[in-house]
Order: sequence, then structure tokens, then C-alpha cells
Amino acid sequence: MASHDQILHKVAPPSNYAPSEPRYPLLDSPGLTPIEKGPSTDLRDGNSKIRFSSESVFSRNGKPSEKQRYPTFPAETHGHQYMSSQFWWKPIFWMVTCIWLGIAAGLGHHFGYQSLHRQPQEILSQTWSHNLGLGAAFFVKTCFTLAVLASLQEVLWFTFRQKAIKIALMDKLFTLTSNPLSFGSGAFIHAPLATSLAAAAWIIPISAILSPGSLTVGPLILHNDTTCVVPIFAAASPNISFYRLVPHGSTIQGPNSGIQKVAGQTFAQGTILWSSSPCGPNCTFETSFLGPGLDCQPIPSPSYLDENGGQKAMWLFYNATSDYDDENSAMALSITYRNTSKGEASTSPLSPPYVSLRCLAYSATYNVLVNYTNGLSKFTTKLTNNGPLLNLNSTESRARGNPWRINSAALVQEVFDDYLNGTWQKSPTTQYAAPSTSITETTLAGDTNDANYGTASSLWFINRDLGAGIPELLTNLTLSTLAFSPMNTTTTCSASTEILAYYYNPKLLLIPYSVALLLSLIALAAGVWVLRRTGMPTGQIFSQILVTTRNPLLDELARGSSLSSADAEALMQQKLMFGELKHNEHDTRTGHAAFGPAEQLFKLTGGKI
Repeated sequence: MASHDQILHKVAPPSNYAPSEPRYPLLDSPGLTPIEKGPSTDLRDGNSKIRFSSESVFSRNGKPSEKQRYPTFPAETHGHQYMSSQFWWKPIFWMVTCIWLGIAAGLGHHFGYQSLHRQPQEILSQTWSHNLGLGAAFFVKTCFTLAVLASLQEVLWFTFRQKAIKIALMDKLFTLTSNPLSFGSGAFIHAPLATSLAAAAWIIPISAILSPGSLTVGPLILHNDTTCVVPIFAAASPNISFYRLVPHGSTIQGPNSGIQKVAGQTFAQGTILWSSSPCGPNCTFETSFLGPGLDCQPIPSPSYLDENGGQKAMWLFYNATSDYDDENSAMALSITYRNTSKGEASTSPLSPPYVSLRCLAYSATYNVLVNYTNGLSKFTTKLTNNGPLLNLNSTESRARGNPWRINSAALVQEVFDDYLNGTWQKSPTTQYAAPSTSITETTLAGDTNDANYGTASSLWFINRDLGAGIPELLTNLTLSTLAFSPMNTTTTCSASTEILAYYYNPKLLLIPYSVALLLSLIALAAGVWVLRRTGMPTGQIFSQILVTTRNPLLDELARGSSLSSADAEALMQQKLMFGELKHNEHDTRTGHAAFGPAEQLFKLTGGKI
């Protein structure tokens, strides 16, 4: 190559200048086959020396192509020239830097989200948390992708050194990172490593889509244990009475009107009456007290079911009789009822199965868990039997004995006498059943679809197992009295508050980032291996493309083609590789690395470039 001092200016060749140059046939894998060589014309101007020559080639149809001139310069040195860059490590440094930056940003993203886990949403705007997370995700994927692209650049040029590849495939390899349609079996077969790295460059950005979704906002329940005041069963207080006395006397007559009203609401609705929560709309606490309970067990069927050849049983639906007339006797209730469903009550009224029970009252320890959710109460009750609850004796009836026992017995009497005692049957001479019991006013009984029309099939029926339903009546009544109790105690309440909080799922962030990191480390290893073998960094910059396409034969291959016809079939099928151009033994030109057919090149090794 001539220096700046040697070339002062270029002189145009004379108009009658018509030299001849070597001609090369256009082959699939062309070699340098001289056909004809003519004299050259030298033009001198002072110290400047420029030699113009032209060459002719045959096209595929056998006709000589149009002559074209290009300048050639005399060799400045003799022999081959070897260059080994002292900055071959720069791409490695760039790849390592990108990977470390990606790791640092990924860890910062992880620990930032972790610090927000289960924290109130108010501490950081959801918009800011989303934007910061999205920015971190894109920075991480950019760093890892840049490391892969830097390695791909070195691997791609190294691939061109190894074997000749069709120009059409080269086009695809150069556009792997910008056009997904460039991926194909040919690219993977001829350049598997480069194709794999390009695929990694497409996969890594997916991490920027998945990782921001690892932080979400949802409801969080905060619990706070405090001491609160809760009501207790007031039956033991001498100032509380659930009973009424006979007019102008001291004898207990039964439950008072207040208990009767509470029982009416409780039994008809099947719910427990309760006052407002002592510790907020969402609260839980436990309480314990001594109260009345019932236990119902099966007994043999009574003899009256067999009277008149079983005729009575055909028309009986329900019968209950209390059994505590004697003073200091156990408070008991005997029940026999037809165990039918709603459908059976309408279709098979004369062939029912019967169930007989005996329910005993007892003194029980109530362990109650009360849970408020949005102001609505739910009770979980466990009763422990401490012994039978006896009927009132004459002394207690007249002189007001033990308050707890009198009040508890009054509640049992309310259940037994006012709601369960009585008979429910259909007379053979009537077309309907008229119950003489108040059980129909509770949730334990129901009616068929046409019960209001008085037809023979209009039957009331027991809609649940009374063995569990009757004890539940007394339990609900006892708990309902707490809503009006003037007595209270302190207990530990666990109040809960629902807030919006951040939730972080580390798997949705760490797994995509780990995959991206693994792909970038593989790319780093490939890049280091290639650079250690070549000793020369490369790139897809114009200056490198310019110097590596300085080959006269490439001019002949591209003769007749332009930017708009770059996909010409003949040109696309030519195979090229990257290597050192061959010269004959009399050629004094400097060795040059460029693209060309395999027959025209020496294979590059080490730092030869």
C-alpha cells in the first residue's frame, strides 16, 4: 500500500487506454484460473506511481462480461504479514462487565422486591414499584443480551474461518439477531454455535416480561392481640332472673317474658343473638362459663305406638312429654317423631320410620370461640357435661335458692315446656294435621309444598335430626342471653385488620434471571475460547467489512449485481470463507485476509489476519 507521501494525486488514464487483465471464469467454487493477460499502462506524475489495469471475466452464459477498471498499488513490503492485537482481551472485558452489571441489577431487583414483601402498599406507590421493577428488568436483560451479542460477533467471524459457506447463508447468519426468520436448519448445521448464541439473545429478553410479575398487591390480614371486655353468662348473679313469680306470691312460675322473647327470635331464625363486637369488625376471642346443656339419646319405641293394632302410629307425626314433675328429679323430655324427609311426608304418610329419644338436662362448662368477620359473629361451642341439672324443689321455688340453678332451670323449661312439649298428629276423621306443639315455630320443623291447602297430603315434617337439633336450641338460647348480660370479664382478643400489601414470589424473578445468567455465561465461555484461538477481536463495523472484502474476485462475482438485485440466485449460491489470499511465488504483494472461495485462500490460524 502506497503511503501518503507517495500518492500526491491520481491521474486519469488516457482516452485511448485499453489494457487487458487476467480473466477468471465464474464458477460455483471459483479458483484463480488465468485466461488472458495483457499489458498494463503506467501513469506517472512526479513521485506518484499508479498502475491501472482491467480484467475480463466470462459470465454464466459464456459471454465476456463488460470490462471494468480498478487501481492496483505496488507492494510496500515483501512476504506475509502477521498481526496479533494486543487488545484481544477487550471483548472479554466488555462481556464480563455486562454480566457483572446484570448480576448486580438482578440482585438489587430481588432484594428490593424482598424488602416490600408483606409491607403495606402505602409505603411505596404501586406505580413507582412497577416502573422501578420494569426498569431493573430491562436493564438486566440488556446487560446479559449485550454479553451474548459480543460473544456472537467473535464466534460468527471464527465460523467463517473454518469452512466455505454460501453467501445466502452468510446473509442469514449476519441477521440472526434482527430477523427471527433467519433461523433454519441450514444455519444450525453450518454454524451451530453461532445460531445457538443468537437464539439465546432472543430468549433472554423474555426475563424482562416474567420478572416484574413477581411482585403483586393483595389483601393482608394484620393481627393485634389486646385485652378486651366481653360479656359472661349472668345466671349466677342474684340480681338477674330468667324466671317469673306467681302473682302476689314467691313461687317460680316459669321463664319470664324477656326470656320468651329471646327464645322466639333465636328459635325462629336459628341464629344466636349477639351485641356488637368488643374489639372491632374483625375480631376473635374465647370465653368460658357454666351453663345448662342437653344430651339426647335413643330409647326403645313407646308402647302406645302398638295400641289399636298400630292404628295410632299411622296418624302420629310427633309426640313429646316432659318428665320432671317430682322435686329434685332430673329434668328430662321423652320424644317420638316420624323420621321423614319433605318428599316422603308428601308421598308416603302412612308408612313412616319412627325415632324415640330421651333428652336430659345437665350442668355444662361452655368453651366458646367467638369470631367476628366484618361485624358478623360466628360461634364455635364445646360443652363438657358436669352432672345432671335437677328440677326445682319446693324451697327454691318459694325462697329463691341458688340463682344459677334457678336461672338455668328456667331456660330448660322454656325449651321443654313452651316449644317441645305436645302432640302432632292427624285424626282419621280429618283431612289435615293440626299440631298442638310449638316445635313448628322453630327451625326443626317444616312443611310440604301444599301444606297451606289442608289436603290429606299437606303434612308438616321434622326436617333434621332432633338428637342434635334439640340440644342446639338450648345452647343457642344460652348464648343469646349474653347479648343482654350486665356482667362481663376481661380476656385476650385478637383483632385483625385487612390492608393492601405487596406480595413477592421470588421464583418468578430468580428463575428467569438465572436462565439468562446461565446463557450469558455460556456465551462468555464461547467468546473467550474463540478469542484465545484467534488473538484478534472482530466486529461488524464498516471498516472491517471494507478491508475484508478487498478481493478482485469478489468484484467479478458481484459484477452485474446491485443493492436491488442482491438476492440474485447465481450470487447467493457462491461459497465463501474468510482467510488469507493466495499469491503466486512471483507476486510481491502483501498478504491480505479477506473473503473469497476456499481455493483462493489459506486458512487463518492463530492471530493471522
